[in-house]
Amino acid sequence: MKRKNKWTTSIIIFGMMAILFGAYYGYTALDFGQGKSAAGGGSEAGASEQVAQFKDGKSNKGYKNVGVFIADFHEKYNKSLGWGGIDSVKWTDQKKIAGDILALMASVQTDNKALQTDFESISTYAKQVESGAKDKQILLKLHRYFHDLDVEFNHYKDTKDYYDVTEYKS
Repeated sequence: MKRKNKWTTSIIIFGMMAILFGAYYGYTALDFGQGKSAAGGGSEAGASEQVAQFKDGKSNKGYKNVGVFIADFHEKYNKSLGWGGIDSVKWTDQKKIAGDILALMASVQTDNKALQTDFESISTYAKQVESGAKDKQILLKLHRYFHDLDVEFNHYKDTKDYYDVTEYKS
């Protein structure tokens, strides 16, 4: 009888784990459009992919499209500068982030003049940080460009802030 109880308990535990895993996977895999960036999928991502893409037409440094690149760097700046982080900047980290931006910007192409202007501004600020400028205002501008582009390009909705620094409007 004990052996039967062990099997029953094991099956129940395994079944509950499978249900929890399935629910978690379903929740994270599906884009319900509630405060999430459209860069990872959805119908709006396709339209954005036509506005800008990587020159080689493939993913670049692990980014499947320009929208994911924008969303990722927005998140990097949120983590490193947001919620008071601007008051204790780790300049070596910021220099690396700026170098990564410049490496990726070299392979982004767009025919959209407004978006190109924004990318040029981002590149200018990133070059200043990469060359050693320790100006918090430059970092603030970079963060705001990625924030507003995430809102406009990716239709990011998990914010009430909008700085209106970008030329590009969706």
